[in-house]
Amino acid sequence: MISLLTGKDEARVIKRLSSLEIAQKWQATLGIDVGDNFRRLGTIEYLQCNATGFCWYSPLKAAGEADLYEQLEKFEWYYMKDKWEFHLAVDLLRGAKSILEVGVGVGSFLEAARSAGFDIEGVELNPKAARRARARGFTVYELMLEELSKVTLKRFDAICSFQVLEHIPNPMSFLNGMLSLLKPGGKLILSVPNAAVMRKVDPDNEDLLNQPPHHMSHWDEKVFRSLEHLLPLRVISAHCEPLASYHISWMLNGYLRSVLAPLGSTLPRLLINRYTTFPLQLTLRMGLRRLLPGHTLLVEFKYQP
Repeated sequence: MISLLTGKDEARVIKRLSSLEIAQKWQATLGIDVGDNFRRLGTIEYLQCNATGFCWYSPLKAAGEADLYEQLEKFEWYYMKDKWEFHLAVDLLRGAKSILEVGVGVGSFLEAARSAGFDIEGVELNPKAARRARARGFTVYELMLEELSKVTLKRFDAICSFQVLEHIPNPMSFLNGMLSLLKPGGKLILSVPNAAVMRKVDPDNEDLLNQPPHHMSHWDEKVFRSLEHLLPLRVISAHCEPLASYHISWMLNGYLRSVLAPLGSTLPRLLINRYTTFPLQLTLRMGLRRLLPGHTLLVEFKYQP
């Protein structure tokens, strides 16, 4: 099968899912209607590129639309005001005179960048979120990257995108779109859920937010480094988020349940819960969590056309 990343016949199907079953779980668990178009898809395939290790879901039209993200806005945890990667990115962007953030949400990083003295603009396709970001005084485009590159001659010193790439059905088109707006020698900063960590916490990808219609692909450092052979990019640095305090219970329980998976699906859930793991949680909260990799991976690239 053709790899979505390399464009070569070097991929394989590793799992098949039912769109109807996924839709029912979204409704029952989160109270979100993913739409009739998604329900009617039938089989969704989970594939892996043999050359890069990149994993993604097919068909591409399984990706969520704007309505999905408007429904997710009702959860306070969805558009977090402060993230680990925001602080790191501010440090990495020192010296950049013009910055574009792709997928600004309600503008939390735009605010952090402005406070640090940066000239920053944004792109956001969720109309409601874009309006909220504009209300904070920012220039926010509601355009696909290909369209934006046609309507502006501006090229940016740096482009960043936080927790967006994994939602995109065609990542190579998305990456090329950002490069079309970047100055030669400019920086590209991307953050994503760290697939290397997620494989330990959720080896069967049962987390609804880590599969369609929410996430369409999974990325780790190895996959990002493979981009050096596919695009005019060079990895400058890669950074793993230390385990965040608000992720301790979720990640600890997930990891321990995956270790006990040979015992079946029910027993691990009975044995591993927030009560039985409380001593370990307490130990991690006392400081040891900082020694463990957490949810997010951030990679810094240099554009070398």
